[in-house]
Amino acid sequence: MANHRWSWFSEVASPYQHDASKRPLRGRPSIVVEQCERLFTKVALGVGEAKEMDDVRTWLEATKKGGMALGLVHTKSVLERLHLPHTPEHILHVAGSNGKGTACALMAGSLTLNGVSNVLFSSPHLIRVEERIRINGVPIASTPFEAALGAVRDAAAEDPVVPLTFFEATYLAAMQCASDAGVDVLILETGLGGRKDATRSGPATACLITSVSAEHRDILGDSLPLIAKEKAAISRPNCPILIRHPMNAEVQQAMLDEVQSAGQTALGEQQAPAVPTLIEIPPGTSVRDEGRILANAFLEKVGLPTSAMDEAFEQVRWPARMQRIESSITSPHPFVLDAAHNPSGLKRVLPELEQAIAASIHTDSLGWTLVFGTSPQRDLAAFCQPLIDLCLRHPPHQLILTEPQGGRYPAVSATAIASLDWPCESVLLMPQPFKAIQHLTESSPRDVGLVISLGSLYLQGNILNVLGRSSDEDLSLLAKQ
Repeated sequence: MANHRWSWFSEVASPYQHDASKRPLRGRPSIVVEQCERLFTKVALGVGEAKEMDDVRTWLEATKKGGMALGLVHTKSVLERLHLPHTPEHILHVAGSNGKGTACALMAGSLTLNGVSNVLFSSPHLIRVEERIRINGVPIASTPFEAALGAVRDAAAEDPVVPLTFFEATYLAAMQCASDAGVDVLILETGLGGRKDATRSGPATACLITSVSAEHRDILGDSLPLIAKEKAAISRPNCPILIRHPMNAEVQQAMLDEVQSAGQTALGEQQAPAVPTLIEIPPGTSVRDEGRILANAFLEKVGLPTSAMDEAFEQVRWPARMQRIESSITSPHPFVLDAAHNPSGLKRVLPELEQAIAASIHTDSLGWTLVFGTSPQRDLAAFCQPLIDLCLRHPPHQLILTEPQGGRYPAVSATAIASLDWPCESVLLMPQPFKAIQHLTESSPRDVGLVISLGSLYLQGNILNVLGRSSDEDLSLLAKQ
């Protein structure tokens, strides 16, 4: 078995294996069993095929050394080398700063409930890479994923060799999987920006832009109109593009100007206008309600059924996006997890969080605890200020500062976050997320209340893993009926 498998096992097991007095968290055995099942699957497949599985994953892991690269030439060339036999009838491409994942999840859920086969490509993943490719809402199984990844690796290895990044490789694997599965609809969520994102290298029949905020200024531009133009550049010639009304005249005009010259000659496209439609969002609309409005409008625009959208709205669970996990499932405490990773995203979810906190305080008489960790921010103090204000309005029992593990960038240190002016009596620094959850699990419900975990998506993945919420069922968009 590859060394990285054993190192992963040691990492999750080490908090418990040397101290018999520490009881494992509820759900921990399921993680160990799942890893064992993967090992037994390899044995059953035989040494040769098992080695191939390890080899292709080792290759994928090695692509991380290439870091992040914006550009379409490499991805386009490998996509052409794949010679995909099937192209979905509808390829829906979604970009935006906030809310694109929710809109994509609701579309995938609604289509699945309506019996329309679909693949959703999204990033990053919470726990394992297969989450990036969901077939009818369920993370793809390891065997077809590795087969698709092998095809991508082999195509990239043809002369001349094409270097791929991790994101490019997984996107291309999604394209291969959608072709292999013969699905009707492929939903693509951009990774960063739009114009030069790998997802732009392939075809699309319609596009959607969700809300836009100032993010990645060093890459996308130092003003909101420039960032908006980069995202609107996913538009395709003569194809519909729906745009969430930005409520900013300059931003709106920047996007409408951009879509008038849709098409990239480097991709062999003839420039021509796309067909834009602005979607109004009423003031005070929640993140999830906004996602439903956009998803419904998008499916209607391309002639796909929407009759199951309300059912999807009730049933779809988008992991780590305002995800509620009841205490009977996790530990002595209920959890709400949200991956608000930028200032605008954090501000958008605060009203819903405040409602949940108020209910915990006034209805359940339990109060709340905040677990927080983040990836690097342009202005850490400004990013945290809404949370500081929230803690001032509703003082938590505890503030636990931690550091997300496994992210693209090193986490902001808990010490740096603690240096801000938090109005909390109990501030605990626990850099390892599993120790934070272990501490909470061993604490009385009256000393914890509702646990709200915010910040990096990777942190939420760390927590779900520790809680034993990492099965395909846990990570599927629709629960089994």
